[in-house]
Amino acid sequence: MPQHSYASAEKFILSREFFGMKLGLENIKHFLSSVGSPQTKYETIHIAGTNGKGSTAAMLEAVLRAQGYKTGLFTSPHLVSLRERIRVNGKMIPKPAVINFIDKYRQLLVRRKLSFFELLTAMALNYFARVNVEVAVIETGLGGRLDATNVLKPILTITTDISRDHIEILGNSIQKITREKAGIIKEKTPHLIGLLPKTAEEVIRRRCLRMKAPFYKLNRNDFYGNSQEMKLNFNYNGLNIKNLPLSLIGTHQLKNAALVLKALSLINQNGFLVSPKAIYFGIAHTSWPGRFQVVEYKNKPIHIFDVSHNTAGVKSFVESFRWKYPRRKAFIITGFVKRKEHQKIYNSLKAISLLYALVPLATKRSSDLFELIRDIDFHGVPFVKFGSLKTAYLKLLKICSPDDILIIIGSHFLVGEFFEKFKI
Repeated sequence: MPQHSYASAEKFILSREFFGMKLGLENIKHFLSSVGSPQTKYETIHIAGTNGKGSTAAMLEAVLRAQGYKTGLFTSPHLVSLRERIRVNGKMIPKPAVINFIDKYRQLLVRRKLSFFELLTAMALNYFARVNVEVAVIETGLGGRLDATNVLKPILTITTDISRDHIEILGNSIQKITREKAGIIKEKTPHLIGLLPKTAEEVIRRRCLRMKAPFYKLNRNDFYGNSQEMKLNFNYNGLNIKNLPLSLIGTHQLKNAALVLKALSLINQNGFLVSPKAIYFGIAHTSWPGRFQVVEYKNKPIHIFDVSHNTAGVKSFVESFRWKYPRRKAFIITGFVKRKEHQKIYNSLKAISLLYALVPLATKRSSDLFELIRDIDFHGVPFVKFGSLKTAYLKLLKICSPDDILIIIGSHFLVGEFFEKFKI
């Protein structure tokens, strides 16, 4: 069989978006079974949550890798290349591996009608087995119960955070959203939660009880975060870490890092021993683009990139901005998809905004800017509608001074388009 090019393989993968988003496990279970159940060949840690799951997954993988384990990491969505989603020892899946997977299983993928996300999940789980990873950290795509990643037999499951997002799919209450995310909890498998609302914690406790799954939670007395220096003290079950520096910026990352440390203390019993040296190195060297990512240029304003796109995420971003840049405000480029709580998002952003540049996203899911302007109260903050991100950015560069701050915040589509167009 002739080997296709990477462009051809990527085109095939992207064409699976035609099948939309499918919540359910039958398709991917059948596919994985037919290719030898690769997800059973290594240990996994499965992470769900509204916010923080990507950062938590990245830090956890970085520490395990620093200890010397061969690691897999599966996250979503991507910013520029879909290969970002699948990493081994921090490196993206190589193009030949993508080509080989598509060439080998194209007919089966078509016959099983795997969706875009199901295909990428299957490719990740298969690739991790092929290269003999020891442990893979797997982030859910959406929800948990019916998410394509929910085919694992993990050594630990984690819920980082619960707040309102994707309510048209997961439900319009914290309880309903939590029930969906709690679907990753497995029988007799430890489950760890972050600092969740009481209503969410109760839903998860009940699920753990039914599944005979040991329940653990991050407690506020497990850690102390110094938000001025972005350092963490942690003490639980013999793991005592002091003055741990974080590479990821933002006060919310302190609790994410504490959750990682608690997770590490739990997987000790599975034989994954991690030294303090690996913890310090891994947390201090975690790279996770688009999460309060500060980029400084000569003769240009400070740029901050962030993919916060729901109410809780944007609120955390604003808190972090006010901590890092007290009494400062910024020019802000925003771009969001439809069906978000846009008014609440702009309610939070008003505290740090000098001007909004409203831009469309390069996707049919982009919010309608005319409707946004009609419906949103911007609280007196001036705004300008632009036809493209490029136009908005070049215009703001003309009016900003090098002492100013420019924020690009919103959907992964927005930040990804910026990175691709302007080579960040």
